[in-house]
Amino acid sequence: MTASALNVRRDPSTTADVLALAKKGETLALLASTESWMKVRLESGETGWVSSQHVTRDGAPAKSASRGRKGCPADSDFAFAAAPLPTFSDSSKHGLVVVEADVDTSGKVTGTRLISNSTGDEALGFLTQREIKSARFIAPIRNCVPRAFIFTYKRTF
Repeated sequence: MTASALNVRRDPSTTADVLALAKKGETLALLASTESWMKVRLESGETGWVSSQHVTRDGAPAKSASRGRKGCPADSDFAFAAAPLPTFSDSSKHGLVVVEADVDTSGKVTGTRLISNSTGDEALGFLTQREIKSARFIAPIRNCVPRAFIFTYKRTF
């Protein structure tokens, strides 16, 4: 680490909750990375995200630390860069709405499909689709390449 102490956050965002504080010289196991963030495991076993600009690996700059075997990023699962924010509804209907979202390699939702809506209220289906469209993801890495994926969003009312 290049800083004397570094916040370890729940999500890859400067506004995410701080889970722990990593101290200079502490060993961090790299689990996943993006251009700006690294998911790490602390010596204590806790996992979280740190800003990659403050981390070095074996004396190399942080950008090299985000690389896996032979210069490519390590395999990783998707993560939220910005989670969907549930919107208040004054509908008296109750039930489950399920929406599938197509997510491209940059983490942007490019399309949605209503899979089911047990509420019987069409407006709640549209509301749920709007919520997931506002989300931003960090695409999963497989074989050195970010991959597009389909995310299933379930919302209860």
